[in-house]
Amino acid sequence: MTEIRKTVAIVKARWPEVTLIVGLYSLAAFSNSFFRAARHDLTKALSSLCLLFSLILIVVSMILNYGFLRTVYLEGRNRQTPMALLKKGKPFFWRMVGFGLIYLIPCFILAWLIFLLIRYFTSIDTGFFETAKVTPWVHQLCFIAPMLILIKVLLFIPALILVLDCGVFESFKFLRKGKLLDSKELVALFCLRMALPFLWIFLQIPYIPETSSQYILKSVPTVIGYVLWLIITVTAVRFVASLNSVYYDDSDPLASEGSTKNNLTPN
Repeated sequence: MTEIRKTVAIVKARWPEVTLIVGLYSLAAFSNSFFRAARHDLTKALSSLCLLFSLILIVVSMILNYGFLRTVYLEGRNRQTPMALLKKGKPFFWRMVGFGLIYLIPCFILAWLIFLLIRYFTSIDTGFFETAKVTPWVHQLCFIAPMLILIKVLLFIPALILVLDCGVFESFKFLRKGKLLDSKELVALFCLRMALPFLWIFLQIPYIPETSSQYILKSVPTVIGYVLWLIITVTAVRFVASLNSVYYDDSDPLASEGSTKNNLTPN
């Protein structure tokens, strides 16, 4: 539990930034749920504004999150201003979007294959996108199982990009350096995060809230999930930093003279 305690200590020391990031992510999720529930009652113009508002919240919270993780590696527990986080996180936004697109291809294929397999052995007669309402446990399993299969890529590639400040394809070259068995606490945290949706299903939290109390009830697992995921990503960044990998930027003329762009040391 040593690494988890160190990660929690960083999160606690930088709680204003964590609160801002989790709050924006939760607000984006809340506004998106509200839009899905009320989209039939909204005008086209108002629907467009709601979508734009949610998109802006998601983009800003993502950049803040990347800036936070980057400064965890560079500054440890030292607090940063929101503007500093935006400045540090902005260069990583499109790289993370690129990684997300690459990751989604095998993830969706695996999800679809798992869904077909489940439907073959059960009496489920719904479509892939209707399972969230009719059989939510199948919906969750179809998306969680691929994440467990691709766990090493999901945990280490974003952390490598943030720590090494390298491109998406360059990060895959360093993937073999990290071994999941060397970070059992990180794997345990990830498995816990993957199990949480099934707990919310057991508690019968509605997929699309309809009342104020349901919206409040829905926000609790959302906040818990974002906080836990932030702890996971901080732990992943710290683990990758401890590998002491070195990334040479071939576009840097100094690289050929023995200069390194990133020489990693553990925080």
